[in-house]
Amino acid sequence: MAAWDGSGARRHRYRPEERIIGDIPIRNRNFSGRDEALAALDRALEPGRHSLLLPNLYGLGGVGKTQLVIEYVHRHLDRYDLIWWIPAEQTSMVLASLTQIAHRLDLPVADDQQETARTVLNWLAGSDREWLLIYDNADEIAPLAQLIPTTGGHVILTTRNEEWGRIGDSIEVDVFSRTESIRFLVGRMGRQDRAPTVSEAEAGELAAKLGDLPLALDQAAAWMLATGMSIDEYLDVFEAHLLELLDEGRPPDYPFTIAAFVALAIENLRELDEALVELFALFAFLGGDGIPQSLLRRGGRGADLSPSLGAALRDPIRFGRLVRELHRYGLARKVTAARTSTGPDRSDRASGIQVHRLVQRVLRDTLAPEQREQALRNAQNLLAAAAPGDPDEIGELDLQGQIGPHLVPADMIHAHHRQGRQAVLDYTRYLYVVGDYENSRALADGAVTAWTTADSADPDVGENGQSTLLARACLANATRALGDSKEAAAILADVYERLLIAEDFGPRHPYTVITGSQRGYDLRIQGRYAEALAFDQDSLAAHREVFAGEEIYILRSIGSLASDHRLLGRFADAMRLDEEIAAHYGDVGVLGIDATRVNIDLARDLYGLGAYHAALARLEEWMPTVERLLGARHSHALLTDRTRAITLRKVGRVTEALDLMRDTRTRTVMRFGPDHEYALAATMSLVNLLRQDGNLDEAEQFVEDSLGRLHRDLGVDHPSTIAAEVNHAILLRSRNEDERAAAIGESAFRRLLEQLGAEHPYTICAGTSLATDRARQGRAPEALALSERMLELGREANADGFAVRDGADHPYVLMRTVNLAHDVRACGDEERAAKLFDGAVEQLTAVLGAEHPEVRAAVAGERLEGDIEPPPT
Repeated sequence: MAAWDGSGARRHRYRPEERIIGDIPIRNRNFSGRDEALAALDRALEPGRHSLLLPNLYGLGGVGKTQLVIEYVHRHLDRYDLIWWIPAEQTSMVLASLTQIAHRLDLPVADDQQETARTVLNWLAGSDREWLLIYDNADEIAPLAQLIPTTGGHVILTTRNEEWGRIGDSIEVDVFSRTESIRFLVGRMGRQDRAPTVSEAEAGELAAKLGDLPLALDQAAAWMLATGMSIDEYLDVFEAHLLELLDEGRPPDYPFTIAAFVALAIENLRELDEALVELFALFAFLGGDGIPQSLLRRGGRGADLSPSLGAALRDPIRFGRLVRELHRYGLARKVTAARTSTGPDRSDRASGIQVHRLVQRVLRDTLAPEQREQALRNAQNLLAAAAPGDPDEIGELDLQGQIGPHLVPADMIHAHHRQGRQAVLDYTRYLYVVGDYENSRALADGAVTAWTTADSADPDVGENGQSTLLARACLANATRALGDSKEAAAILADVYERLLIAEDFGPRHPYTVITGSQRGYDLRIQGRYAEALAFDQDSLAAHREVFAGEEIYILRSIGSLASDHRLLGRFADAMRLDEEIAAHYGDVGVLGIDATRVNIDLARDLYGLGAYHAALARLEEWMPTVERLLGARHSHALLTDRTRAITLRKVGRVTEALDLMRDTRTRTVMRFGPDHEYALAATMSLVNLLRQDGNLDEAEQFVEDSLGRLHRDLGVDHPSTIAAEVNHAILLRSRNEDERAAAIGESAFRRLLEQLGAEHPYTICAGTSLATDRARQGRAPEALALSERMLELGREANADGFAVRDGADHPYVLMRTVNLAHDVRACGDEERAAKLFDGAVEQLTAVLGAEHPEVRAAVAGERLEGDIEPPPT
């Protein structure tokens, strides 16, 4: 993963205006020392090394790992074409940074941030740019390992976790040497003309007291410069406070020196303004990457805070003065990025305040118990008041993203009020909306665990508390999205039943109605299509009654009902519902994800009605929007690509369809795993294409594997399993394995009759396939009777589609007519057979074109196959 070849020559040299350098912190003009660590880092990233270049700088918080890397980056800015600084304390922050990179590179940005991250990592792996990513404070390995590039360029990590050494080169960053400490203090405390104001002996004494910890040295210097204290005066105060901080049981990795400094800071801040102490204490329970000042002010306007802090946050002038005091004393810094890129300036980065993580940790232990309790209560109340609300109704996804990183440090799950718990629920939903299903599930699971066992005197928690039930509904949603549909259905069914019978909820409570929407989804996944339809019809009536005027919930309920109709083969009914949704978005002028989704569903309706060219036209119209809003690996984009691939096949563009379906199937398996319903559907679509393209052995391998998974996960009698068996029987006939094909086909036809009824398109396809088995077995009268019946049912099922097909028969009806002609001829009625055959081929040619594979096969005298492509649930 070397960035240069052995000679050091670039593979491609980008012009300065093409370079992308983002979010790099401003260079520290007081940086000094660290020569050995900088040299070690330079060796780790030496040009010409063809290996994984992932050095990690580990060590105690506050030893200056971040400052060291900042200096290294600024010294090597012109070595790279792309540099990006990524706060890595939480997965959500890494995902946000990778999304920013995607924006700067004009890559597809998905609703699912996990997918956007994969897009960026894949782009980096294949790019000819010389790039460097810095993951700052990457302490947790498991959640970050999948979000770090493994090839293509350079990565630097700063961490307190030595286990990263198993992956890359480890460079330990220790405290300053005494020489470095003295050099730092003398330079830091020099006068404007840089003449030293302290002697090396004084600096050495102070360094000894502070344990050569860079953060403590820097903060002490800032304090003395701000207050005018001498080192002797500072040491006198320091000694007095040190004894008070020698508490038993304090963790050994907390230096007394920094703890003493924090305690001293609190005492002196209190002399200035009590609100300054409370503002500083607030950071003990906020995230380590800083918080926007606008969020603090917004929360302060409505939060139940301690009187002094509340008054300060509501007064913008006073608040600004307090922030400046924190900066002045070196206790906090502004979260701003140095403008080192020649690209357009980003104005959407909020101006924030950051207190160093080590200071935050020590601060929590330094505060007296009553102060700590008040600071935690302030943090929880402020975040609850600043939360923007339900992301479905209100949106404000950027604000949700700002609040999220602070919920865990503020222990928001254990906030003792509903407003705080609602902020957790809203953020859980936000993570789901942006596609971070893994973190959505983790947060929901933590909330469920905490709230189920919480004080039952609070009706909002406990096993049947409102917040607990809503958290479990969120857990079901994320669990289902990740493919564990059985677990999701079990969770949801229990929650929904509790809401139905609870005195405070009941069938027409908004939370019951919203939660019930998931029930229809679960029934569809289980293959219980008729039950799903009945449930969703009642659900839509409830939505219209409860949410009159709130379109988003009603429209989603209509969309669920349309999905039921598609799975039942009632494509005309589905299309009428989807057109209602599309008309709404068209009227209000909204071009978002929901509008895109319904237009793709309309394409699926057209496909089901046999209007293949119209379906493809709509898909091609909306594909650019799908790519722009979702990216190539979002679940909805994957489903769209599958629909496009099967539609391309139906219009005769088999080679193009096969290429697309291979790629779609690979991406689907990578995102969800091979057992997910989306992956299994994509695999069966690939099987159908491989068969039609003549790749029979490869198709057989895929179908055997998929059937095993379907039998295990969905069950033998699930409609998707049986549909796959019908497709398998068609494949076996192509391989001349007639006996196996007939046995599978007969069983599939019988079970579909039982599961879905004679009129369902799956059953008609299975019956048509079985008729071919009978014909190949020489059982002409049975084949004829079955073909007659399937053609009759097909005509009845597709009568509603004449308008969208410009008055033509469904291609499957015409193909079944071709097969019927063969059966009629086999039974001796040549005249009728010729009439049926000629009329069907003529219409089929008009609908699909003379060069279409099915038309050419019909003209060559072959029977035609009608495989099954189930629509998404």
